[in-house]
Amino acid sequence: MMAADYMRAAEALPLVSLDALLPEDGEVLVLAPHPDDEALGCGGLLAALAAAGRPAGVLILSDGAGSHPGSRRVPAPALRSMRAQEAARAVAALGLPAERLRLAGYPDGDVPASGPRLREAVSTILDLRPRTILSPLGLDPHKDHEASWAIAQDAAQCSGARLLAYPVWSWRYLYPEMGPGMPPLPPREWPGPPRGARLDITAFRDTKLRAVGEHRSQTSDLIDDDPDGFRLSEAALAVLQRPFEVYLEPVA
Repeated sequence: MMAADYMRAAEALPLVSLDALLPEDGEVLVLAPHPDDEALGCGGLLAALAAAGRPAGVLILSDGAGSHPGSRRVPAPALRSMRAQEAARAVAALGLPAERLRLAGYPDGDVPASGPRLREAVSTILDLRPRTILSPLGLDPHKDHEASWAIAQDAAQCSGARLLAYPVWSWRYLYPEMGPGMPPLPPREWPGPPRGARLDITAFRDTKLRAVGEHRSQTSDLIDDDPDGFRLSEAALAVLQRPFEVYLEPVA
């Protein structure tokens, strides 16, 4: 199935409640390739889980220190610390206790997709004993997102946990304006049709917006001395902050 058709069908999946999406109790673990993916992809879900008193945690895989490589004012070590603090504030805004956030600390752009380091990441997840693992969809056109999906698949297979995917940059196949200045995505296929649901986050959308806003290095001109530094576009935020989030079952 072509990627754009897959995402168009995903956008039309049934709208459901939290209890319909996750009917069973048990630890829910969100894997985020970078600090901000947890809020962009799953902020509404995490806020809903926190409000319901259900256990949830976040494991951020990379340090995010590669988003502004040309900044002299905020070099990589300072940016690493800044992004960790932003993630802590975002998770707190969603209602999670501080200890529910964990940072794996892999270098930005080098989340392991295979080999011993992948097994190390999987071991970290298994120690947390999640009942459900959420990861960016492997269709996301970013190597750290693809690596996160590989880690999540391996961890789910080893643990028997349920695996759900959430799209972040996969939406670019449907909304190319999300990435101004980025090269066009080549045609790509993905197994389909999509299975899953859209989670209604209307009641928690403002909370999600606050959490996303805590990632100021990614959403504002906080770091203003790197003209090539990354910043989420208004078009990307418009897509990623709608009153629903999409969660997809793996398709072999």
